[in-house]
Amino acid sequence: MSPQQPQTGGPRGRLAVVIVVAALAVVIAGASGWLLGRQRGAPHGTLPVLFDAPQFRGLINQNGVQVSSAQFHGKVQVVAFLFPYCNTYCPVEAAHLVGFENLLAATPLASKVDVVAFDVDPGGTGPRQMRAFLREYGWNPAKPQWQYLTGTPSQIRRVVTRGYHVDYQKVPDSDADSAASAASGSQATPALAVAGEDPQPIVANPLADRAHVHYDITHEDVMMIVDPQGHVRRIYDQADAVGGTRLLRDVRAVLASSR
Repeated sequence: MSPQQPQTGGPRGRLAVVIVVAALAVVIAGASGWLLGRQRGAPHGTLPVLFDAPQFRGLINQNGVQVSSAQFHGKVQVVAFLFPYCNTYCPVEAAHLVGFENLLAATPLASKVDVVAFDVDPGGTGPRQMRAFLREYGWNPAKPQWQYLTGTPSQIRRVVTRGYHVDYQKVPDSDADSAASAASGSQATPALAVAGEDPQPIVANPLADRAHVHYDITHEDVMMIVDPQGHVRRIYDQADAVGGTRLLRDVRAVLASSR
């Protein structure tokens, strides 16, 4: 996965409007210290409502079971966007999420939180690849605490891009490096997770090695926390850099402010 090249129109523009409105609301309320998920710590009860998470039906998880957004009502969701054949940021993010789940399992909060990931390659991968990806980075796909979801390309586009305002696109391998280079030299949109001019990490992905695909999925390296009422409360704009301890702290803050 390469970071997505910034664009000026489409869903990104809508996300900018959403974030501006949310930011104005926070200023009016007297809150400060956040900028689209870039705050380092989440003090008790200070995470603002950014926008409503999308609702959906008819998606399927890594085990082929149908899942709807209604199933997550009353729970905190840690939402990620993952490409099974990725060999840069996604494996690192997945490993951090497994660490988070292991930390969570040792707390009373385990039954109140789910990891919900969306497959940003719905046309090229499916439950079999999703299960293999989870296993490779330490998660048993039979465990229900992690729901890795896919659907038709139009379903995933509606939820991910129009709902969560996260863009993605399929590019040939020869174009992926060019897109990443262009992104690092351009002004990022609000949800864009480009780590400045830092080089992308290269992470082993045996699944990708076996598949020998000749394309990449460029997408925004973001992760979000959704509260039990379905509101997005936190956006991390460098998801691969977010460890389990930080996630657990922010999940506690969201739960505390949702009581």
